[in-house]
Amino acid sequence: MKLWVVLLGMLAFLSGACGHGSSGVRGEPEEGVRVKGSTVVARIQALIGQGRFVEAEALIAESSAASLLSKPQATQLLESIAKLNTRLGEIPARLQRAKNFPSQLKDYTLYQIQKMLDDGDFSLATKAQLKEAAKLIKEQPRLMDKL
Repeated sequence: MKLWVVLLGMLAFLSGACGHGSSGVRGEPEEGVRVKGSTVVARIQALIGQGRFVEAEALIAESSAASLLSKPQATQLLESIAKLNTRLGEIPARLQRAKNFPSQLKDYTLYQIQKMLDDGDFSLATKAQLKEAAKLIKEQPRLMDKL
């Protein structure tokens, strides 16, 4: 199973995208998207999955302003985008000193690293190095607590 499918599933779970709280408020549909909370979240998740973060952020802002998306959902989605946009070189220096740190990936974001893993592209780093880089970005708060 691809890592993205798992991440998007987790994102849907965390954002509460079940549609039960949707009020059915209507507005102008964007590119054939129904204007219900669960549909908006699905569209945002699709944009995130495609790496179209600017469009996803704009849709989050519009949906939040139109009360189609709750503030906690919007915050959760924006935090996910921020994490996916985090470059390996932006993590704390203490973590960058870890044994086997893949320094050749310092300029790559979590999204790009996960895409390489999903595509089986090991031209820049081994599978183990890509996994280590993704882990360092995703789990940096927990790892910092251990140091």
